[in-house]
Amino acid sequence: METITIAPAFNGPRLSGNGGYVAGLLAERHTGAFGGDGTVEITLRAPVPIARPLQVVREGDALMLRDGDTLLAEARAGSLGHLKPPPPPTDWSEVMLRAEDGGSPPDSEFGSCLVCSRSRAVGDGLRVLGTAGPQPGYSLSCYLPHANHADGHGRIKPEFVWGTLDCPGAFAVQDPDDMRPALTGRMTCKVIEPPKVGERCAVVGWRIGAEGRKLYSGSALYTERGRLCALGTCTWILLKAD
Repeated sequence: METITIAPAFNGPRLSGNGGYVAGLLAERHTGAFGGDGTVEITLRAPVPIARPLQVVREGDALMLRDGDTLLAEARAGSLGHLKPPPPPTDWSEVMLRAEDGGSPPDSEFGSCLVCSRSRAVGDGLRVLGTAGPQPGYSLSCYLPHANHADGHGRIKPEFVWGTLDCPGAFAVQDPDDMRPALTGRMTCKVIEPPKVGERCAVVGWRIGAEGRKLYSGSALYTERGRLCALGTCTWILLKAD
């Protein structure tokens, strides 16, 4: 049995782990244990506690993340063969505008999120700063890979690449007239070629559909040269109104 501990800096909501980051950690371990092409489906069952050891348990062809008797997440082989991402952006002035006014503000539910908070310092948070648009059902985010999140070869670590695919999906699917917080329920992603430190990147998110409080999105991470670095889908769970 392996244990992992989510550091407080890797939060989504203030007191639990960021869904994309946690999913990426578990996906790496699943691929290491079972092989495959690196496409992994992660289902998040409960908020992931921070700053304490959590157990990674192999059960059949799946890996389970547990906090004692509580099942937090499970990892299984996934597929993205059906997914056709939109093309990379061509107007990089439009992308860079997101770095100025995109992301989650400090006073919001995700004001300290590892991925999308604009109050996290450069080199601390990922600062994947995005907004809905430019057309309905899509989002566009700016991402500037930092050395603090890279491996020894200067490429961004997979768990952080998974993180970049997380919040942009929510930017794309949420109804502007219904801004209840949406939590990550399931991610299926594949890291194709992680970006290098300093490569300007964009994340394109798009709406796939909705079913009650479940929203479905896709997201694709591109470099400025148009190289597809990673691709994924996400199921979001809208919290019930008070």
